[in-house]
Amino acid sequence: MAKELDQDKAMEGTIRFSEKYVEKSGYKFFPDQEVVRLVQEGLARNQVEYGYRYCP
Repeated sequence: MAKELDQDKAMEGTIRFSEKYVEKSGYKFFPDQEVVRLVQEGLARNQVEYGYRYCP
């Protein structure tokens, strides 16, 4: 049986994932933190609903 992921755990993982991605790739986060947070929330929600961090 597949382990279900809750929104909080997905969000924690998505934040870690995006921070590592930015750090390793040389990109920078968008300057408006509200926009960054909304994108991270969408990625986490999609991971919970579909099993992948599809772009929101």
